[in-house]
Amino acid sequence: MQKKQLFMLLCIVAGVAMGLALYRFIPALNGTSVANPSQQNNVAPSIFKRKFSSHSYHEGIMKVAPSVVSIYSSETIYKSPVSRLQGANEEPVIAPRERRSTSQGSGVIIDPNGLVLTNWHLIEHADEINVVLSDGSLHSATIIGHDSETDLAVVKINATHLPAAPVNAEIGLRVGDIVLAIGNPFGVGQTITQGIVSATARQVAGASAWQNFVQIDAAINPGNSGGALISPDGDLVGINTAVFLRDNGAEGIGFAIPAQLLGQIVPQLIQNGRVSRGWLGIGADDLQMFPGINRVVDKGAVITGVLESSPAHFGGLKPYDVVIAANQQPIANATELLLLISGMPPGSEVPLKVLRNGEALTLVAQLLERPNFER
Repeated sequence: MQKKQLFMLLCIVAGVAMGLALYRFIPALNGTSVANPSQQNNVAPSIFKRKFSSHSYHEGIMKVAPSVVSIYSSETIYKSPVSRLQGANEEPVIAPRERRSTSQGSGVIIDPNGLVLTNWHLIEHADEINVVLSDGSLHSATIIGHDSETDLAVVKINATHLPAAPVNAEIGLRVGDIVLAIGNPFGVGQTITQGIVSATARQVAGASAWQNFVQIDAAINPGNSGGALISPDGDLVGINTAVFLRDNGAEGIGFAIPAQLLGQIVPQLIQNGRVSRGWLGIGADDLQMFPGINRVVDKGAVITGVLESSPAHFGGLKPYDVVIAANQQPIANATELLLLISGMPPGSEVPLKVLRNGEALTLVAQLLERPNFER
């Protein structure tokens, strides 16, 4: 009997020892690591490890994406009276019926205190403007400045400490540079598309000469207007503004307003609500339009007309003069001359290096403010 009891006691001890061993070394029983229980928080199955591609624009995008907003505007198209019949013994009531038009686009916060840059064509006729931030919050906006020539506008919302993408006019673009467009196409939500710079200083038929577009092949769709064009490093290099209509079969032809032009326009919109441009009072065209002159001069802008009593008139400019330099800067074509003059403040004196019948002349004109020809 004693042997039987001793055998049972040994079995019990062996069972307890085996249970302790299993508890210590089998993770399913106690949740610890087999190798070292103290390292249980540092070891995870590889299937749960998150790995990201090293070939990504994510960091650059995240610098600017919170600054890109959605803009919703609406305007009253017309109000018409509508008769509403009342009871049998009551006169009909005339009530107005209102029809409204809405549009949707994008914008970029350029100042933490609520300044948003966008396209003027999105809000030009709007009587109500709303801005939706990247966090989903909705804010009413008011226009503080606009410029129809460059299709730019600045609106203000009542918010502070916002993520901003400041305008830096020193950032340039070259053909072949990689660019990313951020906006809210078709209202689907913030979307990023990639492309390259296809051309710079591009003029589009029917558009203002001051727009001086950057042409890109990143996808631009309705709703992208006013959104950010950025570099892979997260610098704001332009504002997306237009695209060739796909009805014409165009693919990959979009346009943005470059940072250099933003640097000229935006500070004036914020400070004065409008843009004041220098004005010579000339018509000008490229040398290619004048084969006879182009045979002897390879760069410059040909004066095609001079308005009477204009700065150009008083400065001595004449039709068919070729301006090859202005304000000590070489002039390659008519667009360069126009943009240089318009970027100078009214009242400035600008020296002009001119070729007239093969003779080099230096003339000086004092600029006036460009008249508003839209009035």
